[in-house]
Amino acid sequence: MKGLANKHYVTRIFLVLAVLLGLALVVRRLLLPEGFGETGFYRAQAPDEEAQREVVHQGKQVCARCHEEQFLMHEHDVHRTVECEVCHGKGAEHVKARAKSLPREQGYIFKELEQSTCLKCHERIYARPKLFPTVRVDEHYALVGVQESAVKCQECHNPHKPLFLAKPAAEARLHPLIHQCSECHEEKAVETKARPSDHIVVFECRDCHGALASDHSQRKHASLRCTACHQVHKESEFASRIYKNSSNDFCLMCHLKKAFKAEGKIPLLESFEAHIDDVSMTDEDKGKRCVDCHLNEAIHDVKTLPKVSSQKVDK
Repeated sequence: MKGLANKHYVTRIFLVLAVLLGLALVVRRLLLPEGFGETGFYRAQAPDEEAQREVVHQGKQVCARCHEEQFLMHEHDVHRTVECEVCHGKGAEHVKARAKSLPREQGYIFKELEQSTCLKCHERIYARPKLFPTVRVDEHYALVGVQESAVKCQECHNPHKPLFLAKPAAEARLHPLIHQCSECHEEKAVETKARPSDHIVVFECRDCHGALASDHSQRKHASLRCTACHQVHKESEFASRIYKNSSNDFCLMCHLKKAFKAEGKIPLLESFEAHIDDVSMTDEDKGKRCVDCHLNEAIHDVKTLPKVSSQKVDK
């Protein structure tokens, strides 16, 4: 026990710790930027310095000054919450160049978007919500008969009006969130299996629209989910907006004939105008839309729509 009587080693340890602490405080003082901590956990000069940085983004309201037609289309459809510069790139130099009437190559901004631009948001990956419209390019192109993998999305989809909505997107009705079995179950065709009695309550299309879902499964579009046409956009953790679209342009995204689409995969039209002229029996027929003739045949029987007549379907 003789060693315990000698306390000098304890003193040495505390001296070493004190020296290290002092060195740490000195180093911190030397490395700490001027003004740090005066007004918060940042440099006091930082806000003013950031305010002096050159502005590189403009916002869609600035774009609207020259591109009113595209802006109105954009605000009407589902991309209304996406700023123009998300797709077209930074706009400050573009605005300056146009204001000074400089050559077009100065202040260049992207117009023709590459496939990769769209896939930054719309490529299917596990981290993205199932309700968000995403695709696997090979599967999507195989579905509609596209034969070349390098075909740009813009060949069929218009970024300014992705769904060709007849009514403004902001006016679409609120709808309970729709969940897919595949959100939890990876097994294919799980939707066709009976749900256990103690299964958690979910909102699938068939929960409220059983007759519609059953009828749809017998139609030509049975391979497509309801949400392929009735796009659903999440608004909150409890509700979404659902779009009931009857635009001919929406149908023609798949059914318009193009050089890169394979013949015989799905019905293709040279043009809607030529088709309607070919099948019209009366002048009234010429005003019809795709859904007026093909809803019952391809999608679902209009009789299964609750409390809505075939003449007043809000499609």
